[in-house]
Amino acid sequence: MTLPLPSVVLVDDHPMFRKGLRMMLSTSDMVQAHIHEASSVAEAIALQCWADLVLLDISMPGCDGLAGIDHVRKRWPRAFVVMLSGHDHPELMKDAVRQGASGFMSKAMQPDAICAQVQHWLRRSPGMEPVSRSKPVSLCTVPPLAEGESELPVRQYEVLKMLAKGYSNKAIARQFGLSEHTIRNQVASVLKHFGAETRTQAVLNAQRSGVLPAMPIK
Repeated sequence: MTLPLPSVVLVDDHPMFRKGLRMMLSTSDMVQAHIHEASSVAEAIALQCWADLVLLDISMPGCDGLAGIDHVRKRWPRAFVVMLSGHDHPELMKDAVRQGASGFMSKAMQPDAICAQVQHWLRRSPGMEPVSRSKPVSLCTVPPLAEGESELPVRQYEVLKMLAKGYSNKAIARQFGLSEHTIRNQVASVLKHFGAETRTQAVLNAQRSGVLPAMPIK
């Protein structure tokens, strides 16, 4: 009996990249699958198709990829969700996995490498190579830090994400159950890390360097 082809859903708000990736996968000898496109998480979950693999852009307007992982998993609970990004900063990659992503793939990878990664995940789809779905395989490899670059501590990274959402020091302190004085010091450390004088500048610098996905600052 011939098994049905697996299904891949590409979710990216840049139509040229999306169509280029679809063409690349469709013409690759390594990838045998139905390829579907969506420009947003909302458009993706409205598709009338199943998904074995969802390639999800990490930076999109409205609902960014990290926030959209849960929606995608509810729509296709058996699918692998692999994040796509033009950046591969260690904290961004770790955050994607913490949010429930199965893996992380850089848009800067060579075409053959991207196709090989897609083939890897499709081989683990239902009916192919059996693996446990309770613990998805992660291909999130964290690159070494560049010379002179220091990794942002986890607590400061969490504070940075709250700054990007427009939270005040008081609100952040309440969120983490810490004093405002402690949060004030954490914010000062974040600003110093990104060479910024203001919270907004720190968030913008974090986005430019790939530590945060691009999103509107409140």
